[in-house]
Amino acid sequence: MSSDPTGLVVADRYRLEARLDSGGLSTVWRATDLDRDRPVALKRADDAIHDREQVRRHFDRELRWVRRFAETPIPGSLVRFVDGSTTDEGGFVVTELIDGGSLADRLPVGSPGTDAVRSLAAPICRAIAFLHENGVAHLDVKPSNVLLRPQGTPVVIDLNSAAAIEEGTSTVFHHDPFKPPELSPTDVRDDPAGPWSDVYALGVLIWAVLTGTTAADDTVADDLAVSDNSTADTQAVGDDSSRIVDWTPFDPWAHGADCSADLATIVRTATEPRSADRYDDAIELLSALEPILGRSDRLATLTDEDSGVSVSVRSGDAIGRIDSDRASPAVVLPDVERYLSPTHATIEWTPGGWRYVDRSVNGTYVDIDGEWRYVCAADGIERRRAAGESVPDRSPPEHVSLENGTRISPVSPEYSPILTFGADR
Repeated sequence: MSSDPTGLVVADRYRLEARLDSGGLSTVWRATDLDRDRPVALKRADDAIHDREQVRRHFDRELRWVRRFAETPIPGSLVRFVDGSTTDEGGFVVTELIDGGSLADRLPVGSPGTDAVRSLAAPICRAIAFLHENGVAHLDVKPSNVLLRPQGTPVVIDLNSAAAIEEGTSTVFHHDPFKPPELSPTDVRDDPAGPWSDVYALGVLIWAVLTGTTAADDTVADDLAVSDNSTADTQAVGDDSSRIVDWTPFDPWAHGADCSADLATIVRTATEPRSADRYDDAIELLSALEPILGRSDRLATLTDEDSGVSVSVRSGDAIGRIDSDRASPAVVLPDVERYLSPTHATIEWTPGGWRYVDRSVNGTYVDIDGEWRYVCAADGIERRRAAGESVPDRSPPEHVSLENGTRISPVSPEYSPILTFGADR
């Protein structure tokens, strides 16, 4: 392996342009996707300085999950997978490029209060709730694993520690303030880890956003996890941080945070040392958090017919594609050819029930009584006519009612995933 692989083309498609970060088992590069002439982020194995089989397992674990969500709707706060592979010569993972820095470098200073929780912590909770809803625990939530888009939207990355909830995990990490006792070198390290472990990390993250501080620098902890039979830290059982009886919940009020009693209670509950005392998962945590942040308590789902992957939506949420010049929609759809609009549509609750409001140029097909009907914003129809394009319907509706089981396909059933709407659970 060259000492400076800048300019190297990986998999005959991705040219390495500049090193962005390194640590653990890999180096992250800014790269160019030569097939589409777009910048991407490419994480490349550092197997020259690590055991090759360990590196391969590391990449296989991440690829298992990113591939699962590659062609499905995902929250706008979860990184979009592009490509990846493992071979005898190493591994790589390609994702969208997010170049606004990490949350670890840009945590609010002082006591920023509830607005910062709304703009930073809530979208992160939403990404983790999506993973939990689809049977995956992240297990490594921390500020350095959250990148920021240029507009400030947080995006969760790195699924290399993730595990299927039904399978559980026996992973233990080196000391990290965002890890709960069951994932730390403590006297309860044999307790099962799962969604409740992510809840703890999210609680610490909300505490950090509220107080403008961190419990410690999470980037100094080794990125590598260790097995149950390995020595994870120099601490021995009996040290304050290795005994669960010495752990206490994070309390934002104790650090001068400007937040309500309800929000402080949520943080304390999420960071209870014993997992049984926390919220069960990020879905439950988010349900407690959203009303305090002024979000609608009306909840629905969009489920991809092919994969069965579901993403939750609340009234007013937008679906669409990522655009570097605009805020991310709540739900992002795969869009290789960029036929989707950045805000393609919104899902809205009205006194008459749920409805789908198209806000796009290319429109949406909605299955009504077994027949695909075209729906499109009036402005989109006018723009297509001005461009000399034909339209499927001269005067389509701009919105339609949604019922349980309504099928939706932005742009067309031949292009986009077919999504099934599910009303409040």
